[in-house]
Amino acid sequence: MKKSLLAAAAILAAQAPVHALVGIGVSGGLNTTSISAKDDKLTGADLPSYFSQASGTPSLTLHREKVDNLTQVGVKAWLELPLLPIEFEVGTNLAWGNYASSLVYNDGTKNTTIPVDVPSPLVGFGDKSGSTPYASLLTDLTIRYPLIELPPVLNTLKIYVGAGVTHVMATRVIDRKDLQSTFGSGKFSNNPDEATNMVKDNLLQSTFGGHLSVGAQVKIPVIPIALYADGKWYMNSAISDAASKYPFTVTAGLGFAL
Repeated sequence: MKKSLLAAAAILAAQAPVHALVGIGVSGGLNTTSISAKDDKLTGADLPSYFSQASGTPSLTLHREKVDNLTQVGVKAWLELPLLPIEFEVGTNLAWGNYASSLVYNDGTKNTTIPVDVPSPLVGFGDKSGSTPYASLLTDLTIRYPLIELPPVLNTLKIYVGAGVTHVMATRVIDRKDLQSTFGSGKFSNNPDEATNMVKDNLLQSTFGGHLSVGAQVKIPVIPIALYADGKWYMNSAISDAASKYPFTVTAGLGFAL
């Protein structure tokens, strides 16, 4: 009887690699996206069309402080198919931070402050009062290739590399080029609340980029739990030129795997 049980266990272990393996996990980590500090004054032809409609010699002055190393949380799922040398992964990661900033309009006679401490359109929690939010939602489709799988057959430890496409949703920044887009149309009003609403309504934009990845996963046989760590290098992961378009992310997570 004992020999039969051992033989059955050995057969199951030998068959394990040819069965599909699926998993889903949650993670947390760091995103190295940074936004530099900036002081700038827009006048004449550089002034967004919304403000250039005013009479006199209007100007728009912006101030922005630095932010870097965003907090990040995410979820991912992965699939390994029998006999294929590659694996598939899809994941979404949300990174966020905030920075102190100000926007002041001058019509040639007096200054009017435009509030830019609007709520984050993606996060909705942890927003710092008086600061402008920066948020980035990165959705990845990745093809992975296992470089190392140890020990043989059981594959408890796996080290893999990968690459894929990324859909980016990110906020604009209080910056010259972004303000020209935000205030590129509309009829001028002396009401600063209207300008604030234009910032809020045009804050979130989207685009596509790519990424390279490297990671490790530990899956103990029989127990349906996996531990993993991932590093990714993103390309074109920001809407604004003021934010890093090529950041690194480092995350660690816990998943349920079969």
